[in-house]
Amino acid sequence: MGRWISFRVAALVGAVALSACSGAEQAQGELGSDQETEELGTAEQAILDGAPADDTKYDAIGALVWYLPDLGVFEVFCSGTLVGHQAVVTARHCTPSIDLALENGIIPAFAIGPNAFEPTQLIPITSYVTAPPSPDGEGLLLDGGRDVAVAYLESEPEDVCPAKLGRFEKNMLGKKFQIAGYGVYDFDGIYGHRYAGKVTARALAGRWYPLLFNGSYRDYHDWYFSDSSTPLATEEEAREWWKIYKLEKNYELLAGGLPGESIGCYGDSGGPLLLGKHSRNLTTYGVSFAVEGTLSTICGLGGGYLVFNREMLDFVKDAL
Repeated sequence: MGRWISFRVAALVGAVALSACSGAEQAQGELGSDQETEELGTAEQAILDGAPADDTKYDAIGALVWYLPDLGVFEVFCSGTLVGHQAVVTARHCTPSIDLALENGIIPAFAIGPNAFEPTQLIPITSYVTAPPSPDGEGLLLDGGRDVAVAYLESEPEDVCPAKLGRFEKNMLGKKFQIAGYGVYDFDGIYGHRYAGKVTARALAGRWYPLLFNGSYRDYHDWYFSDSSTPLATEEEAREWWKIYKLEKNYELLAGGLPGESIGCYGDSGGPLLLGKHSRNLTTYGVSFAVEGTLSTICGLGGGYLVFNREMLDFVKDAL
């Protein structure tokens, strides 16, 4: 698939009580003054080298991991958000790692806490459902798009307020959101700790590379032949990439990657697109599923998010 990077950790390629939640039932989030993103200090950078998200506000955000009872957690492969008493929303492309674990006697689980390798709670994942694909096959990953799934937990986490579900509207373009996940946050490839940052919602339609490079084929061409990691760079492939990768209109969002802003990295796939200052109103409007990066920045040009438009929001609610 060329330079396109889906969020999977490289190794896998080879506390707020429910009673304290104001309406723990999942409802469509509504914009209001208390849902504006709060300041995150140094988090107006990439999650890579960004700010730790240790606050209990983020308790609903956990890691999808592999673990063995005698070994503990030994791999983090994705991120996710608790949105029901025993349900986690994540990216569809994370589910093969769940299958692989189950097929090999490894326990796939949802790890809760700031450090996925030393979780405060660890709850096995028993099954999942995935969203139906696009009927016309559109999507950045060229596999039907709609990269979202709901995973089911063996039991209900203790004292964790599920995040609410919010419908992403077109008038949210240009708005700042938060993102969070357990992916790579250090240039040495360190991962497994929950980090957060800010992104601007940039586009809900259009060709990927023209959006990233503001329509400048020359800038794209310079990146492609100097700072991309494609092993067999050719003029023919460069022209193909420029045209072929497109956002599925109204389903996929380009966010982040602007100067001083955040972007996720490997292992952040399935992590949320967020608004809300507190655990009681933390609302997710979509999930991260891909990123475009460079050799110099690792993950730095822009992130792809599957947003909860009416159809995708209905899918998640039905799954609950």
